[in-house]
Amino acid sequence: MLKCSICGREISEKEALINQDEEGRRRIVCRKCFEEAVGTDYDTFRYRKENARQTLIAVLFCLAATIYAFIARGPLYGLLGIVLTVLVYLFATKKPRRRNGHTREK
Repeated sequence: MLKCSICGREISEKEALINQDEEGRRRIVCRKCFEEAVGTDYDTFRYRKENARQTLIAVLFCLAATIYAFIARGPLYGLLGIVLTVLVYLFATKKPRRRNGHTREK
């Protein structure tokens, strides 16, 4: 059993989360304290982090394909690749629409 650094509640190792404060110190926190410290629940935080990683990989792949197209086919295909890369980035990072003041996130 571990202790939450903020509230002092005992939590199991499976439920424990590691958070880093403003000064760079790591601390063990429970899910409730994590939500209060970060401003969002852990599942939403994890989803956003994974989505950002996948977007980065997609954009890097598009940039590599753009460079290849520019070298192999010429500047027109390179320009088309840049436009498509920007579109991939814009659609991948699009935020959900708001309905009645709430987002569609958890």
